Amino acid sequence: MPPEAMGSWRRSSAPGVVIVGSHVRKTSAQLEVLLREPGLAAVEVAVDRIEDDRTRLLDDVLLRIRQGHDQGLTPVIYTSRVERTIPDQSMRLAFGEQVSAVLMDIVRGLPVDISFLVSKGGITSNDVLSDGLALRSARVLGQILPGCSMVRCPADHPRFPDLPVVIFPGNVGSENALAETLRRLDAKVFQEPRPARICSTDMGLPSRNPCPN
Repeated sequence: MPPEAMGSWRRSSAPGVVIVGSHVRKTSAQLEVLLREPGLAAVEVAVDRIEDDRTRLLDDVLLRIRQGHDQGLTPVIYTSRVERTIPDQSMRLAFGEQVSAVLMDIVRGLPVDISFLVSKGGITSNDVLSDGLALRSARVLGQILPGCSMVRCPADHPRFPDLPVVIFPGNVGSENALAETLRRLDAKVFQEPRPARICSTDMGLPSRNPCPN
């Protein structure tokens, strides 16, 4: 299937979701371009609130996601772009784990009828597959952009059956790549595409070409 037609894997015409965890410069530039697109609901996750206000932060973010989704908008969830200065390596790792844990709680709390999920960032995508979605295997549908694979949750997934998920590493693509991915997913034709391959995710994030052609 041509990459331009991969929107046909969407589960329905309902909005999807984009989640951005990567903080590399290219990701921030791609996010800036993406947020200029119409039909989006920008949802910032203020990481400075995690340590002291985690529960309320999570409730606030999930409420804003639901409000945007109910209005027919595509929520774009992203961590605040200002980097915290944490001199100690162990403290940086611990804080990164806290941020990831919040993002995975957000994934688990997404509306059950979303039509697709785009995960931006290598570590974020690995966590989304293995933790947020708790996948042990997934169907590989192909690449929507070079280096960006699309997989699909199993039909018996307890919350998101057959959900297509785009794995978008942080340093991949031009500044327009994230916006282009969303445009391709916004295709209005929904059909049953050709059978996909099965690729295990037990070992973490699949490579750029996770299964042989």
